[in-house]
Amino acid sequence: MSVLIIEDNENMCRILTRLLKSFGFVDIRYAAHGQMALGLLREKGVDLAILDWHMEPMDGIEFTHKIRSKKTSPDPYLPIILLTAFTEMSKVKIARDIGVNEIMTKPLSPEALYARLTSIVRQPRPYIETESFFGPDRRRKAQPGFRGPYLRRDDKKRKLAALSG
Repeated sequence: MSVLIIEDNENMCRILTRLLKSFGFVDIRYAAHGQMALGLLREKGVDLAILDWHMEPMDGIEFTHKIRSKKTSPDPYLPIILLTAFTEMSKVKIARDIGVNEIMTKPLSPEALYARLTSIVRQPRPYIETESFFGPDRRRKAQPGFRGPYLRRDDKKRKLAALSG
Protein backbone atom coordinates (compact mmCIF):
# COMPACT_ATOMS: atom_id res chain seq x y z
CA MET A 1 0.00 0.00 0.00
CA SER A 2 1.11 3.54 -0.69
CA VAL A 3 0.66 6.19 2.00
CA LEU A 4 0.60 9.97 1.80
CA ILE A 5 1.55 11.71 5.04
CA ILE A 6 0.14 15.23 5.10
CA GLU A 7 1.82 16.93 8.03
CA ASP A 8 3.64 20.22 8.54
CA ASN A 9 5.69 19.05 11.53
CA GLU A 10 8.92 17.29 10.53
CA ASN A 11 9.19 15.39 13.81
CA MET A 12 5.69 13.95 13.39
CA CYS A 13 6.58 12.98 9.79
CA ARG A 14 9.64 11.10 11.07
CA ILE A 15 7.62 9.33 13.76
CA LEU A 16 4.91 8.30 11.30
CA THR A 17 7.50 7.18 8.74
CA ARG A 18 9.30 4.99 11.27
CA LEU A 19 6.05 3.44 12.43
CA LEU A 20 4.78 2.82 8.90
CA LYS A 21 8.09 1.28 7.83
CA SER A 22 8.05 -0.98 10.90
CA PHE A 23 4.59 -2.17 9.72
CA GLY A 24 6.00 -2.97 6.26
CA PHE A 25 5.06 0.13 4.24
CA VAL A 26 7.67 1.18 1.69
CA ASP A 27 5.85 3.63 -0.60
CA ILE A 28 5.51 6.68 1.65
CA ARG A 29 5.04 10.18 0.25
CA TYR A 30 4.84 13.55 1.94
CA ALA A 31 3.02 16.87 1.70
CA ALA A 32 3.32 19.81 4.11
CA HIS A 33 -0.36 20.80 3.80
CA GLY A 34 -3.63 19.88 2.13
CA GLN A 35 -3.21 22.05 -0.94
CA MET A 36 0.14 20.42 -1.74
CA ALA A 37 -1.39 16.99 -1.14
CA LEU A 38 -4.22 17.60 -3.62
CA GLY A 39 -1.64 18.44 -6.28
CA LEU A 40 0.32 15.27 -5.54
CA LEU A 41 -2.84 13.15 -5.67
CA ARG A 42 -3.76 14.55 -9.06
CA GLU A 43 -0.34 13.43 -10.36
CA LYS A 44 -0.36 9.98 -8.75
CA GLY A 45 -2.86 8.42 -6.38
CA VAL A 46 -2.18 6.65 -3.11
CA ASP A 47 -3.97 3.98 -1.11
CA LEU A 48 -4.20 5.88 2.18
CA ALA A 49 -3.72 9.38 3.61
CA ILE A 50 -2.65 10.18 7.16
CA LEU A 51 -3.00 13.86 7.91
CA ASP A 52 -2.91 16.47 10.62
CA TRP A 53 -5.90 18.66 11.48
CA HIS A 54 -4.04 21.98 11.75
CA MET A 55 -1.93 23.06 8.78
CA GLU A 56 -1.66 26.18 6.66
CA PRO A 57 -2.85 27.12 4.08
CA MET A 58 -5.20 24.10 3.93
CA ASP A 59 -5.92 22.05 7.05
CA GLY A 60 -6.99 18.42 7.33
CA ILE A 61 -10.70 19.18 7.56
CA GLU A 62 -10.71 21.30 4.40
CA PHE A 63 -8.58 18.68 2.62
CA THR A 64 -11.04 15.94 3.59
CA HIS A 65 -13.96 18.07 2.42
CA LYS A 66 -12.27 18.54 -0.98
CA ILE A 67 -11.43 14.83 -1.26
CA ARG A 68 -15.02 13.83 -0.49
CA SER A 69 -16.39 16.26 -3.13
CA LYS A 70 -17.00 13.71 -5.87
CA LYS A 71 -17.17 16.21 -8.73
CA THR A 72 -13.67 17.65 -8.26
CA SER A 73 -11.80 15.09 -6.16
CA PRO A 74 -8.84 13.10 -7.46
CA ASP A 75 -10.05 10.17 -5.28
CA PRO A 76 -13.28 10.55 -3.26
CA TYR A 77 -12.88 7.03 -1.81
CA LEU A 78 -9.40 7.66 -0.37
CA PRO A 79 -9.17 6.24 3.17
CA ILE A 80 -8.21 9.06 5.56
CA ILE A 81 -6.78 8.89 9.08
CA LEU A 82 -6.94 12.29 10.78
CA LEU A 83 -4.46 13.16 13.53
CA THR A 84 -5.46 15.69 16.15
CA ALA A 85 -4.67 16.89 19.63
CA PHE A 86 -8.38 17.65 20.10
CA THR A 87 -10.34 15.10 22.07
CA GLU A 88 -13.60 16.98 22.58
CA MET A 89 -16.63 15.14 21.21
CA SER A 90 -17.59 18.23 19.16
CA LYS A 91 -14.27 18.05 17.29
CA VAL A 92 -14.58 14.30 16.77
CA LYS A 93 -18.06 14.83 15.31
CA ILE A 94 -16.74 17.50 12.93
CA ALA A 95 -14.11 15.09 11.64
CA ARG A 96 -16.57 12.21 11.39
CA ASP A 97 -19.18 14.32 9.63
CA ILE A 98 -16.70 15.65 7.06
CA GLY A 99 -15.85 12.07 6.04
CA VAL A 100 -12.65 10.85 7.71
CA ASN A 101 -12.36 7.10 8.08
CA GLU A 102 -10.48 7.09 11.37
CA ILE A 103 -9.48 9.68 13.97
CA MET A 104 -6.35 9.43 16.12
CA THR A 105 -5.42 11.66 18.99
CA LYS A 106 -1.87 12.74 19.66
CA PRO A 107 0.41 11.57 21.06
CA LEU A 108 0.38 8.49 18.85
CA SER A 109 1.07 4.98 19.96
CA PRO A 110 2.21 2.24 17.59
CA GLU A 111 -0.66 0.03 18.77
CA ALA A 112 -3.30 2.68 18.07
CA LEU A 113 -1.95 3.43 14.59
CA TYR A 114 -1.74 -0.27 13.76
CA ALA A 115 -5.33 -0.76 14.96
CA ARG A 116 -6.58 2.08 12.71
CA LEU A 117 -4.67 0.73 9.70
CA THR A 118 -5.99 -2.77 10.33
CA SER A 119 -9.55 -1.46 10.63
CA ILE A 120 -9.31 0.34 7.28
CA VAL A 121 -7.88 -2.70 5.49
CA ARG A 122 -9.74 -5.59 7.13
CA GLN A 123 -13.06 -3.96 8.01
CA PRO A 124 -13.63 -1.20 5.48
CA ARG A 125 -16.89 0.64 5.97
CA PRO A 126 -19.11 1.18 2.93
CA TYR A 127 -19.30 4.69 1.53
CA ILE A 128 -22.61 6.48 1.89
CA GLU A 129 -23.96 9.23 -0.35
CA THR A 130 -26.81 11.50 0.72
CA GLU A 131 -27.73 15.05 -0.22
CA SER A 132 -25.46 16.43 2.50
CA PHE A 133 -22.78 13.75 3.02
CA PHE A 134 -20.40 11.53 1.11
CA GLY A 135 -17.94 9.35 2.96
CA PRO A 136 -17.52 6.23 5.03
CA ASP A 137 -20.60 5.05 6.87
CA ARG A 138 -20.57 6.74 10.27
CA ARG A 139 -22.35 3.81 11.89
CA ARG A 140 -19.84 1.14 12.81
CA LYS A 141 -22.31 -1.54 13.86
CA ALA A 142 -26.00 -2.33 13.95
CA GLN A 143 -27.67 -1.36 17.21
CA PRO A 144 -30.33 -3.73 18.57
CA GLY A 145 -33.58 -1.91 19.21
CA PHE A 146 -32.64 1.00 16.94
CA ARG A 147 -35.74 3.17 16.41
CA GLY A 148 -34.36 5.92 14.16
CA PRO A 149 -34.73 6.26 10.39
CA TYR A 150 -33.36 3.44 8.27
CA LEU A 151 -31.42 5.13 5.48
CA ARG A 152 -29.07 2.48 4.08
CA ARG A 153 -30.14 0.46 1.06
CA ASP A 154 -29.82 -2.80 2.99
CA ASP A 155 -31.63 -1.35 6.03
CA LYS A 156 -35.00 -2.42 4.63
CA LYS A 157 -33.96 -6.05 5.14
CA ARG A 158 -32.70 -5.28 8.65
CA LYS A 159 -35.85 -3.38 9.57
CA LEU A 160 -38.06 -6.25 8.39
CA ALA A 161 -35.92 -8.74 10.32
CA ALA A 162 -36.10 -6.58 13.47
CA LEU A 163 -39.86 -6.22 13.21
CA SER A 164 -40.44 -9.92 12.62
CA GLY A 165 -37.89 -11.11 15.21
